[in-house]
Amino acid sequence: MKNNAPIRSAMTVLAVATTVLTACASAQPPAPAGPERAPDAARFGSSLDVIRPLLDAACSALTIRELPLEEMPIAQTSHVQADCTGLDHAGAPRDAEFVFADDALAFVWVLTDAGEADVLRASLEAAHGAPSHDLPPATAFTQARLALRHDTPELLYYGAHVAPMYEGWFDQMASQFAQ
Repeated sequence: MKNNAPIRSAMTVLAVATTVLTACASAQPPAPAGPERAPDAARFGSSLDVIRPLLDAACSALTIRELPLEEMPIAQTSHVQADCTGLDHAGAPRDAEFVFADDALAFVWVLTDAGEADVLRASLEAAHGAPSHDLPPATAFTQARLALRHDTPELLYYGAHVAPMYEGWFDQMASQFAQ
C-alpha cells in the first residue's frame, strides 16, 4: 500500500497558506478610488443602515441630516443626506454628500477644486471614452453614471435607479445650450 501522508500533508499546508493569504488580502483597506468610479461606500440603492459602517470607516467626520422632502423630487417618504469629511477619493481627502431618497442611496457629490477640472476630465475620458454630454455646467458620462460639474466644482455619481432622471436632466440642458 502506498503512503499518501506526504501528499496529504502538502495539501494541508497549501490549503492553510491559501486561507491565510486570502484573509490577509481581504483585511487590506481598498485602494483609494480615482475619479473614474464612485467611492467604495457608494452602494447605490442600499439603505443608510447598510452604508453607515462604510461611511464611519471612510470619513474623518460624518453628519446625518434629514432634509425637506420637497427638495428631492424622486423621494416619497424621506430625504436624508450623510455629509462626509475627509473621504479619500481621487487623490485627496474630500468632502462628500451621500444623498438618500426613501432610504436608498441615490447619488453622491464629491467636492473638488476648480483647478483640478482638466486632470479629472482627462482621467474620466481615459476610463470611459468621450462624454455623452459636454455642457458649460457639466461634463456627463452617462454610460458610467457620473458627471464632472463645472459651475460648482464636484463629481457626481448616481445609481442605476435614478439614471433616467439624470439622463433627462443632461438632455434638457443640452437642448437649452443648443438654442
